[in-house]
Formats: sequence, C-alpha cells, structure tokens
Amino acid sequence: MTYEISAEEIPLSVQIVRTSTAETVSITEIVKESSKYDVIVLGEEHDNEDLHRFYEALFKSISDLESTSLSLEMLEQDQQNIVNEFMKGTISESHFLSSVTQWKNFKRDYLPLVSIAKDKKCNVVAANPPRRYVNLISRKGLSAYREFSDGAIQYLPPAYSLEKYLTEDYKQRLTALFVEGHEGGHGMGNQHLVLGQATWDQGMAEAISREFYKTGKKVVHLNGRFHSDRTGGVVHRLREMGLSVLVLSGFVKDREESREFAKIADFVILTNSR
Repeated sequence: MTYEISAEEIPLSVQIVRTSTAETVSITEIVKESSKYDVIVLGEEHDNEDLHRFYEALFKSISDLESTSLSLEMLEQDQQNIVNEFMKGTISESHFLSSVTQWKNFKRDYLPLVSIAKDKKCNVVAANPPRRYVNLISRKGLSAYREFSDGAIQYLPPAYSLEKYLTEDYKQRLTALFVEGHEGGHGMGNQHLVLGQATWDQGMAEAISREFYKTGKKVVHLNGRFHSDRTGGVVHRLREMGLSVLVLSGFVKDREESREFAKIADFVILTNSR
C-alpha cells in the first residue's frame, strides 16, 4: 500500500514524535500506524492553527486509504440530524452554520474537516452531549437525571457509567484543575464538576462506539487534549468498550516535558506557535 501526502498540506513548523521511541517521524508513520486501530483520537489545543492544519492533512490521508467516520467534540448530539442534512446536500453550508450551536472558531478551524468528510462521503458524528444538560449535571450531580425528559435522556450517557469508568488518576487531575480554576471550590461542588466532565467523556465515547459498531468504519475523533491525554476520559472509556485506540496529542513546543511524552499519547505533535 502506498502512502503519499503532499508536503504543502503540512505546516512546516510541525514536529511529530513517536513517543515509544522518542524519535521524530513523518506523518506517513502515523497513517501506517492508524490502519491497526478502530479509533484515532486527536487531542488538540483549540486555538492552535498549525495543529488544525496538520489534523486536516492527517484526516484526509487516513480517509484516502479506508472508509472513515469523523467525530467532533465541537458538535452536539441533538444537532446530528442537521449535520446529516448538510452532509447529504439537503441544506446549504450557510444554513448548516446558522442552525448548529457552534464554537466561535468553528468556521475557520473545524468546518474544513467537515468539508473534507463531505467530499469523501464520510459520516460526521456530532459527539458531545448538549451543553445545557451537562451544565445541570455539573451543578446537581446524578440527581439531575431525575429532571431530564425522555427527549433529553436520549442525548446523555447512562447515569451509572459516569463514575463507573472514572479512573482515580483522571479524577485527581480534574479535581486539581477545578480547584485552580474555581477559587474556594471544594467538596460536593467539586464532585459535581467532575461528573460534568465525565458526562462529556462518556457521551463522546458512546457516540464514537455507536458509530464504529453500526458502520464498522474507523472513527477519527477530535477533542480537547485533556479529554484524551494520559489515557484520560475518552480514551479509557473507549478501551473499556472494547475498541482499540491510537492517541495523538498536539501542543506548542516546550509546553510539556519530553520525558512525559510517552505518558501523554502515542504520537505527540509539536508546533512552534498557536
């Protein structure tokens, strides 16, 4: 099988490290490795433009070789029908963009991925649970499930799964993050924030798993790297579901110690700037 990737598709400032050997490799090595896995998780810094361009080239290259679905944290599950209508050509790009709840940089940084998927007739999975429901879980914990309608529940992971697949290491890292980000945050309030994060993670993992088992196609999933670094929330949960997962993480050079790379991901993508 031939792997050919146009050099102009890849930002010159990007360095790729295979963390198991600490060697610098080409994008071709990731594409070769990806053929062995059910799911490829791309962890990103949301404002890193060089990384976005690199992930576009990578997704295009992987989907050139085999049937692939694209899964995005940046789209919410109750918007799936709108996504499907756009992918089928039923609605225009402008109507798609005006109809979904989108991140402020969606058109610049994520629409190009969706467009590649559309050109290649790949499915696009709106992976995230709706923010309005996750917010309630972050405030009230599992008791929030008593307030959800049947219509809401269909977009949420089962309540039991939130804590069942929450590893102690990830829980500790989340707690530290929330303590730093919320002065005075502690106790049950903190626990609810952790459950909110677990809802994002399990919700995305459920969406990816459904797509894989329904179609049999490889899924390339993009999320903020905290969701997937260090065998974090999404990655651990996917593996518990029986899926093989290759993990990438991208960030600015010198943001992380190189000795930590092997703990973070299978491949690390380093950029000069955001």
